Amino acid sequence: MMGIATIAGTRTILHLDDADDVRAFASHPDAARLSQIGPATPDHLITTKRSPLYVPVRGAPATNPDEIATALSDALPSAWEAWARGYVDYVDTGAASDPVTPHPASVDPRPRVILLPGVGMVTLGRDARATRIVADVYRHAMRVVRDAEAVEAFTSLDAHDCYGVEFWPLELYKLTLAPPEASLARRVAFVTGAASGIGRAIAERLAAEGAHVVVADVDFDGARAVADAITGRFGLARALAVACDVTQETGVAGAVAAAVEAYGGIDILVSNAGIAPSGSVSSMPLAMWHRSFDINATGHFLVTRECLRVMEAQGTGGSIVYITTKNTMAPGKDFAAYSAAKAAQAQLARVVAMEAGTHGIRVNMINPDAVFRNSTLWAPDVRRARALAHGIDEMNLEDFYRKRNLLRVTIDPDDVAEAAWWLASDRSLKSTGTVITVDGGVPAAFPR
Repeated sequence: MMGIATIAGTRTILHLDDADDVRAFASHPDAARLSQIGPATPDHLITTKRSPLYVPVRGAPATNPDEIATALSDALPSAWEAWARGYVDYVDTGAASDPVTPHPASVDPRPRVILLPGVGMVTLGRDARATRIVADVYRHAMRVVRDAEAVEAFTSLDAHDCYGVEFWPLELYKLTLAPPEASLARRVAFVTGAASGIGRAIAERLAAEGAHVVVADVDFDGARAVADAITGRFGLARALAVACDVTQETGVAGAVAAAVEAYGGIDILVSNAGIAPSGSVSSMPLAMWHRSFDINATGHFLVTRECLRVMEAQGTGGSIVYITTKNTMAPGKDFAAYSAAKAAQAQLARVVAMEAGTHGIRVNMINPDAVFRNSTLWAPDVRRARALAHGIDEMNLEDFYRKRNLLRVTIDPDDVAEAAWWLASDRSLKSTGTVITVDGGVPAAFPR
């Protein structure tokens, strides 16, 4: 045996196919045998590898979803390890006995198809498009197997011949022609408040860098429009819209669960959703204060908690980016409800950084200031109130904020998105608990 090296640590995107025919095949009493006979076509072999991982469940088939989940969770680790060992042995043996096909220096010891009795099929790939291709090819293989068995019996190539096809030099050469992966390839980003303004710009920026983006917003129609635009530009299933009111515990849990079901996990959280109520303390209704804390503080806690649980379970690290505000460093007059709640968000971020660091999860903040373009934060009533607080005409509000920063620049959503990309990517791999200001330079808000 040659002892071929295995590739470890590469992220992958998952896709669940639980259609009736797929679930029926995975749950068939003879599925353990039928699924391991071998490929139906060369495309099947090259796309899905020689055989899927079939996860056996001991005892009578479970029917309750919780029982099925428990049984599969118990059986999966050992089944996965056995499949990986078997695949490496298959390649090792094939490489040692094939005088024509070059010996691969390393292999990915992971299946591309997983059959789960009672559930269906999960496929793995470098992106969502690849997972769908694998699923389509294996669906075809299922039909071939079923039809052949209905007539007589399904047979396939032996392991030696399969190796020759799978590692055919021309096929391996074709793989080297693929363009290099983008900085966030194979990662899943969950972005709140992503239907407009800063959130939308961040979702689009992360998608441009290869991420699969979950566009979460209380405005589901707006989120869907953003997700559709991203998918149209970057490819099949690259974005998913979810309705997410960050003040609702069950709603947040459901949105995060939808992200995991769609892609297999979450690697990046950009916690951005917020509102900007304005009013003096003496005239402020209690409801305004509570509403600000519900969204600008508690909402970030609920989203963080759900995503953090996923990231910790994955064991692959991750990045959490909080869109805080210049007001956490330099609060504004008549802005108590907003400034106090955002200060709570910033303290939450610092504590999460301390707790998540042991899991390799980085936690950082961005402090923008006065981002008007495409923002629902600056609703007409907020603009009027801020102009009044600064003693200026509302028509001059944007120009006022531009002139008060040292660089005399307008801050756009794309400027914040650039910082978010840097913090989400491995370019900031050794930074956590930090604050990046995107405000053109407001001296009172310098981090200190």
